[in-house]
Amino acid sequence: MKTSNRNKLLGLALTGGFGLFGASNAFAAAGDPISNTATLGYTVSGTAQTVIESSAAGNSTPGVGAGTATTFLEDRVINFTVSDNGVTGNAVPGGIQQATTFTLLNSSNATLDFLLKGANNATGTLDPQGGTADEFDTSSIQTFVESGANAGYQPLEDTAVFVSSLAPTSSIEVHVVSTVPLVDSSSNPLVNGNVAVMTLIAQAAEAGGSGDGAGAIMNDNNGHASPGGTGFSNGAATLTTAVVAATPDNPAAMDTVFNDADGPQDGTGAADVVLNGQHAANNSYTIATAALSVTKTSAALWDIVNLAQNPKSIPGGSIIRYTVRIDNTGTVDATLTDVTDILPLALDTQFGDGTDTNAAVSGANNVRITDGAGAVTFCQADNGDGNTDGCRDDGGVGNNALVVDLGVAAGTAVLTGGQFLTVEFDVILP
Repeated sequence: MKTSNRNKLLGLALTGGFGLFGASNAFAAAGDPISNTATLGYTVSGTAQTVIESSAAGNSTPGVGAGTATTFLEDRVINFTVSDNGVTGNAVPGGIQQATTFTLLNSSNATLDFLLKGANNATGTLDPQGGTADEFDTSSIQTFVESGANAGYQPLEDTAVFVSSLAPTSSIEVHVVSTVPLVDSSSNPLVNGNVAVMTLIAQAAEAGGSGDGAGAIMNDNNGHASPGGTGFSNGAATLTTAVVAATPDNPAAMDTVFNDADGPQDGTGAADVVLNGQHAANNSYTIATAALSVTKTSAALWDIVNLAQNPKSIPGGSIIRYTVRIDNTGTVDATLTDVTDILPLALDTQFGDGTDTNAAVSGANNVRITDGAGAVTFCQADNGDGNTDGCRDDGGVGNNALVVDLGVAAGTAVLTGGQFLTVEFDVILP
């Protein structure tokens, strides 16, 4: 009878209902404790009994508050992406501090630092912006984080070399900055449209670090490891791979799980793989510069036989007009410095007036400069004025040379895209 009653009571307890009260729906961050308690309600012989709450070790004491919450720490998942910003970086041949820009998004559930490294790509790498494939390498590659003070890379403002304490769901722009050569990989001068494809590699690190690599997160708790590499944060960090075996989940500790995608290359220059605490993307430089052409023509203006009627370039005082035309067919302004023309000894050393049509070549104005808008200026090349007007005759032993300082003589040295400028002067054929 006692046994029967005991079984009956047990049966009643087992058929009693129980409720589980879940945790809050609020998003928790890595390392946050998540706690809850199960509460058992039951009846005996149809009579409701005092509830029993759960505990991690097991609780049999009835009553609200007699149990203890079961707690685990939310583990950290490291997930971030580097992407190009959709725009190629314009660069000029020989330019320093040329920038191309990327975006870094922290999709982790923790605030993180990110160490940064810029790198060249192999010749032929495709341009993500649809330009020609990679044709040249840059040098002095550095990375700088956008400060937000002014859009685009500003050398005096964007000075941070690693991303510091980037919150979950936040993003930031990063500039890869380097020196562009004058020639491509085949030693050909760089021209408009030439492309260099660059990579930005990011390495996850503990928030609040110094960027020297000491806080780099080099492994997770699933047995994945970062590849390491040199030159992160402008050379401050050399990272060494630290492989650690996978471990079971520990509810009392914050485990780390890499969940990053693969990219074009990692910090060692090898192809990036998934789940290694690094991610990378490509962007490009595209050469956008002035495209200058110089054309020099000659025309006979006067000779001693025909005078100005259908003149020829014959000895005996013929006047020959040289026209030097400079065209900028590029997209970027060119600042012109000077035009130097070394003349044969067979020509008279005295430069004629650009408006002369006869042998009277001793006028006050020797050189005529005309811009694309038709504005005309004059300067003298043989008056010994010390080049105060921008023109001088540098005739010496073995040569006669006209030198025109365009910034002085023309009043401006800037030739914008689509514009042209001409320099005209007359010489005598003895």
